[in-house]
Amino acid sequence: MSSSGEVDKTLLAFLNGLARRNFFGENQFTDEFLRDEVLGNINEDDYAVLLKRFNGIILSMASGDMDYTQLDAFLTSQMKKRQGALSEIEAATVRRFWKTQKNKIHECLVASSTWDSSLKNLSWRVDVQSKARHIDQLNQPSVIVELKVGPAGKEEVNDVVRFELNSEKLSELLSQVNDIQKAIDTHMQV
Repeated sequence: MSSSGEVDKTLLAFLNGLARRNFFGENQFTDEFLRDEVLGNINEDDYAVLLKRFNGIILSMASGDMDYTQLDAFLTSQMKKRQGALSEIEAATVRRFWKTQKNKIHECLVASSTWDSSLKNLSWRVDVQSKARHIDQLNQPSVIVELKVGPAGKEEVNDVVRFELNSEKLSELLSQVNDIQKAIDTHMQV
């Protein structure tokens, strides 16, 4: 790989335009705009080749959520292709693009793939009962939990769920949350 870090600024602008159109929904980055304004009026056939090539590269990187080691291996393989191999400057440009856009693209893909509501806020407070029918219920602490949920990727809250837990039920809930964390940690190590 090129150690100089030299990049093609026109290609970088093209890659950013593709990302903004394909992932962030910015429709002003039309083929005409990218071809005429960003790439400097290249002919339609050359544009179609560039579009197919770099769309494929970006989609491969995004769908694989490539880290930088995987990206280097991927770009090396792209540079060794018999037909349509990437130059070192193109590879350095793609690397720079991915370094600046990886997290944004990942967040966008996660938000668009979450179909259901997501947790917006969790709040809680401890409550101590001061009135009760039976004396043994007095001064027993409980926790009141409030969950706010709404559509993924948006700030709005559609539903508020409130519930109360005594010490025993809170311990059960925390045990189950701990089991969930262990299951997630196990899958993250794979």
